[in-house]
Amino acid sequence: MRPVLLPTDRLLLRPPRLDDADAITRACQDPVLQRRIPVPVPYTRADALRYVTDFAEPGWATGTRCTWVMEHGGELAGSIGVDAIADGAATIGYWVSPEWRGQGFVVEAGRAVVDFAFRPVPGGLGLQRLGWQAFAGNAASAAVARKLGFRFEGTVRLGSMGRAGREDDWIAGLLAGDSRDEQTWPDLG
Repeated sequence: MRPVLLPTDRLLLRPPRLDDADAITRACQDPVLQRRIPVPVPYTRADALRYVTDFAEPGWATGTRCTWVMEHGGELAGSIGVDAIADGAATIGYWVSPEWRGQGFVVEAGRAVVDFAFRPVPGGLGLQRLGWQAFAGNAASAAVARKLGFRFEGTVRLGSMGRAGREDDWIAGLLAGDSRDEQTWPDLG
């Protein structure tokens, strides 16, 4: 699959490049990001280069993953992607650099990515289902998923490996025919 650019009102979603390595490295020093995203700690420039060459580029080439950076005013604000693309389904994931949090960039980028994911081939991925998963307690990621229209589907006990061992995950899903209106979820507190 050829990489796709997705412009929004304030962002350009584009595939990550090698010259993004320094900005990715800086963002991945954030303890909050390190707690919520399974990145190496410490995160080095070599890790950022591998993110581009061994993760993002092969995903586009094989059609199994679409990874974008969120560029705002020429600066890297975060990353968003659709992963594990197979049989009409995939999962969405995202992170935002600390200095860009609270500005609605992930929701804006997420709307563009969800639209692309459900748009029929050849202009999109033609997916039927998009999943979301985060460590239980990641209220910021859950807020984005709710705003994108994802329906809460439950808690997977010890669903994934965290820094200190197995942790519970929250999961949600969005189907191609679902309303993209913000959803009400149970109190996850």
